[in-house]
Amino acid sequence: MDRTKLEMNFLDEGGRKFTLSVDDPRIDLTDEEVRTVMDEIISSNIFFTQAGDLVAPDSARIITTTIEELSI
Repeated sequence: MDRTKLEMNFLDEGGRKFTLSVDDPRIDLTDEEVRTVMDEIISSNIFFTQAGDLVAPDSARIITTTIEELSI
């Protein structure tokens, strides 16, 4: 069984990374769509870290994990 998640990394006012994960993103998700969402998250100012507001997108990635159950 495969599990997929989208990780979006942001920088806050203190220069520290903040990661937001979304389980089971759409298969056809594009780089442009992710960038647009990240920009909207920053402009909406809905997340606050110990070092302040989110100020810039840093990176994003899709992680796929294969899980194999063992019969023991």
